[in-house]
Amino acid sequence: MNQLKKGIKKTVDINADLGEFCNAEQLANELKILKYISSSSIACSGHIGDSKSIRVILEACKINNIAVGPHPSYPDQKGFGRNPMNITLRDLESSLREQIQLFFTVANSLSMPVTHVKFHGQLYNEAAQNKRLGNMLINMIYSIDQNLSIIGPANSLLEFIIKNSSIPFISEAFIDRRYQEDSSLVNRNQGNALIESIQDQVHQARSIVIDEKVMTVSNKNIKIKADTLCIHGDNQNSLNAVKAVSEMLKKENIQIYPPSL
Repeated sequence: MNQLKKGIKKTVDINADLGEFCNAEQLANELKILKYISSSSIACSGHIGDSKSIRVILEACKINNIAVGPHPSYPDQKGFGRNPMNITLRDLESSLREQIQLFFTVANSLSMPVTHVKFHGQLYNEAAQNKRLGNMLINMIYSIDQNLSIIGPANSLLEFIIKNSSIPFISEAFIDRRYQEDSSLVNRNQGNALIESIQDQVHQARSIVIDEKVMTVSNKNIKIKADTLCIHGDNQNSLNAVKAVSEMLKKENIQIYPPSL
């Protein structure tokens, strides 16, 4: 259990979805983000990534003492895992196991503990509200490693299901995405889905962490309690955003730290 430092009000995790780089410039941006986060979910070949990209990010995370976990998705590199997919649960589970095993193979070669799993994109969204899919994912993760936590959306059906299981759950909120009144994210296909202003991202992060609420697209405040804030590593403003959020949290005497389970 994490012990609060003197003067610290509370702790919150900042996680980044990494290993999604396509060139040296994007990789450099991801590596710079590590200075400001406490955990990372790393793409493992479903939507992007391979053993080499996993290793590059894991080695950097090890140096920076970042908690790590796989970021598996629908096997859909063409659509970056962001589209619905016509696939049976059996075939999906087989693909996810392969992705997660790839991640574990690299992590084990570096003697790095794996703390969590976070599903990506459309799979993340569907798992949040599909009981049958959610149960499959929970049972699969439990069979792989009983000590793994699952990161998922706060106030979701998945959170309810997991909290009635033996798997630890880490509730997540986004600083760069807009919310609907049912606590779900506005679809990326809609023009107002993303929060691009760094000032607005910092404001949303502060509201989530300190006030435990978030403003929806209909201008209504809803309650939200999150253990971790997500930063998207593939966002051009991500580095500046995470810097600004980190500074805000420091001023508020809030420590950035991996979830205590």
